[in-house]
Amino acid sequence: MANQSERLAALAQAARDDGTEDQALPALAAYLARNPDDLVVLHWHALLLRGLDRRDEAITLLEAARRFNPANASLAHSLAQLTLEAGMPASTGFLEAIRLAPSRPELRLGLAAARYAEGEGERALAELDDLLAAQAGWYPGHRQYAQLATMTGHGDAAMTSYERAIAAFPDAGQLYFEAAALLIEGERHDEALAMIERSIGRIGEDQALLCLKAGALDELGRFAEAETLFARLADIDDLSHTIRRQRFLLRRGEAAAASRELEPWLAAGTMAGLWPYAALAWRLGNDPRANWLERDDLFVTVDLGADEVDLAGLTALLRRLHAAGGRYFDQSVRHGTQTDGALLGRCEPEIVQLRASLARRVGQHIAGLPAADPGHPALGPRRDRPVRFAGSWSVRLSQAGYHASHHHPQGWFSSAFYLQVPEGLEADEGMLALGESPSDLGLGLPAYRLVEPKPGRLVLFPSFTWHATRPFKAGERITVAFDVAPA
Repeated sequence: MANQSERLAALAQAARDDGTEDQALPALAAYLARNPDDLVVLHWHALLLRGLDRRDEAITLLEAARRFNPANASLAHSLAQLTLEAGMPASTGFLEAIRLAPSRPELRLGLAAARYAEGEGERALAELDDLLAAQAGWYPGHRQYAQLATMTGHGDAAMTSYERAIAAFPDAGQLYFEAAALLIEGERHDEALAMIERSIGRIGEDQALLCLKAGALDELGRFAEAETLFARLADIDDLSHTIRRQRFLLRRGEAAAASRELEPWLAAGTMAGLWPYAALAWRLGNDPRANWLERDDLFVTVDLGADEVDLAGLTALLRRLHAAGGRYFDQSVRHGTQTDGALLGRCEPEIVQLRASLARRVGQHIAGLPAADPGHPALGPRRDRPVRFAGSWSVRLSQAGYHASHHHPQGWFSSAFYLQVPEGLEADEGMLALGESPSDLGLGLPAYRLVEPKPGRLVLFPSFTWHATRPFKAGERITVAFDVAPA
């Protein structure tokens, strides 16, 4: 029996890694019908259901498993996590998991997320603050604190825990680096540069910090200093540093140099994160690869019918979620809020219907893509696996709200699905601009597609595509967005 249990666990793990959970489920279910108390196989069964977005079934299984073994901390953690993802109150579950495994810090992060989801963001912030006062080296906790402080309206205090930790351990170089990196993600480049200078003054120069410094100087328009520092760091073979250098070269109008520096990465097949900059460099240099990369048949706009989505019910649900929402420390939203967690993992009927409709439409788009091209980021991934969402959320924009131009480095295809659109929009107000270069790079590349917002409209585009939204004078714009994960 033990060998069979181990084989099924291995089968489940392979299925999860390969995206074939549905093929492994029957074997696990048949075994569990005869051996309902095998917690390992039961746990794997639940995780496979989660991978298929069948969280309600997974929660039922884990609840049964906990009745067999209420002292198992891993089961308690999984149950709390799935409950949170499903959009149900989960703080009690995380507290139980913490009681069983008090030394596991990831449980504290889960509890903070659950508190926030239940409208207790201030309490979550205070609890994280107490923990970080005693655990200055808990870097995920510092990051969560900064995000949560921003989302609860305390953005000015987002770096408080870092500052306290640095005051207590002024020679801990990693603290400075983590703080500076987060500040750069939040586009607070002047504060990031000050943090880097403090570290250098206290500890001395460090290559990783110098890479951050070069990027911060560039973002602040101190180009001569940035150029000198980038020249010192010319031999750094690192993706993040290459992205910073791409931004530097493009700002200086050196599209040809930016394109040349991408060639080794392209030849090695490791362009993840660099494709958006290749698109800019190639367009600026009139390189024919720009048309190969962002070809028209990768984009689709389709209007979903009333039988596919309950617009009124979904809009009402999202308004309730946005009432407790905030702005992330490092997001592109301006004058708006974004929901927390994986929206399409929730179990409300409106979300379940939407998820099924979106998966069907995405599947149709993928099935209709042009022939496979191994070198192309959108045409290279395999297409014989079910649609998976890498992330999903809703954004609510109000007066003068907009998205700054950005891209999604973790996705394959990305999206905008419109539920609520302001009335009486003029000219290009509220439109989705695809391909428009970021304003802070000063390139002036216009959007090559403008999509008119309309309730029920779904737009799909490659995740490497730069995209932004135009501001509007008045009204409310509610969208759902998601990234499709490559197989």
